[in-house]
Amino acid sequence: MDSMLAVIVGIGLAASCGFRVFAPLLVASAATHAGYLDVAHGFDWLGTWPATIAFAIAALLEIAAFYIPWLDNLLDGLASPIAVVAGAVLFAAVAVDLDPFLHWSLAIIAGGGSAAIVQGATDEWHVDLA
Repeated sequence: MDSMLAVIVGIGLAASCGFRVFAPLLVASAATHAGYLDVAHGFDWLGTWPATIAFAIAALLEIAAFYIPWLDNLLDGLASPIAVVAGAVLFAAVAVDLDPFLHWSLAIIAGGGSAAIVQGATDEWHVDLA
């Protein structure tokens, strides 16, 4: 049952990367750093101070881009591929105790795919007020 819960949490975190790319990474990093989120082997870097600081700066830049039109357009172009990668990484980080083949297959398909679907859906509804 723990594996199923990890898969559900992984899909949820990955999908949230489609809305905001760096905010879910920041939350996961802070939760890992505080000991509230256990990550898979090899993803311990997610709970380090450098990762938390980097994700905080990236999240602030993502928020600030709303007020700078050229930066918003630049980040909109980069958001889709970055969201897919972030979704796959977050899924892989929280999906513990899975067979390695299943782990990475689900990370790419379920994690990256759910982030891509949400990112694509939000791009359709994006209204440029500039």
